[in-house]
Amino acid sequence: MNLEIKHRKVHKRFRRLKFLGITLMTIILLTLVVGFVYEYTSYKNVKSNFPPDGKMIDVGNREIHVNIKGEKTKLPPVVIEAGFGSWSYDWSNIQKELSKHTEVITYDRAGYGWSDPPPNGFNIDMTINDLSKVLEYSNIDSPVILVGHSLGGIYTRLFADKYPEKVSGLILVDARNEYLTEKATSYNDIYYEGQDLTFIRIFSQFGFARLFGENMIADLIPDYLSLEKYVNVQYDTPFLKLLDQEDKQIRTLEKLVKLVKDTQHLDDKPLTIITPDENKELQLNATELGYSEQEASNIDQIWKDSQMQLTNISNNSELILVPNSGHNVMFDQPNVIIEAILNMADGI
Repeated sequence: MNLEIKHRKVHKRFRRLKFLGITLMTIILLTLVVGFVYEYTSYKNVKSNFPPDGKMIDVGNREIHVNIKGEKTKLPPVVIEAGFGSWSYDWSNIQKELSKHTEVITYDRAGYGWSDPPPNGFNIDMTINDLSKVLEYSNIDSPVILVGHSLGGIYTRLFADKYPEKVSGLILVDARNEYLTEKATSYNDIYYEGQDLTFIRIFSQFGFARLFGENMIADLIPDYLSLEKYVNVQYDTPFLKLLDQEDKQIRTLEKLVKLVKDTQHLDDKPLTIITPDENKELQLNATELGYSEQEASNIDQIWKDSQMQLTNISNNSELILVPNSGHNVMFDQPNVIIEAILNMADGI
């Protein structure tokens, strides 16, 4: 009799646990379905809810977002190539100020911001050709000053190699380069290992990046940028997928730009290198990866040395060390970039 009672109790507990398990799985499944529908609907309606700052141009089987401000003057036009994970909106404040003096063009690479993702994934040649099409659309009939931030610095150098007649000068803002890879191999290896975006990309399909992104970046972007706009336009699944693909091509890009350095020199075209005089962000990132404070300081010095080496690709170059700035100089010290661009423009 006691065994029968115990059996009934165990059976009831099992049924209760089974019910709770089924209920929990149902809730999780419904949450994922709702999240997926939310993400899909938000992505489809992003251009109506958050209209592009500029114009959408046809580059074949997709569209690229291009934002043109200012009028043509005696000064060269300025074209800005954003860094890895960055987009035209990040440069809106600098573009606004520069447009008082000359025509300034920002754009979103394929898959970034308002631009459509490439149908076959990230491609280096496509990226360079897209920039050429941006210039064609903008009716640029004179060489431009190209401004490249971070990874954008590699793209500007590759573009200047392929289309030298379209470039009057380069401004590289804390740009990635081949010298850092050569001198800080272990740091680069560990850094890249931590850049896998697969987990974030998967969860973004269910709206997590769009729902919680504002809290994640609130301390990273300046107050004049809208967190809501930033997250809803930029942080979608196609962007994160493309970002993962682009990240895996960085080493290839560095090898390509090394070939450019070895085979072509900018000669007397003006080149300005802008970099923090002490990058606390980089040092903090290095310590978080397991390096000691002294090792982190050494890595920062290697980065600065690599920026100095970049001055060798032109006979007409200068290095500007920026105080009180991290990697995103356009946020921390925008006036330094504006002044550098105008000084170069006046001298051309």
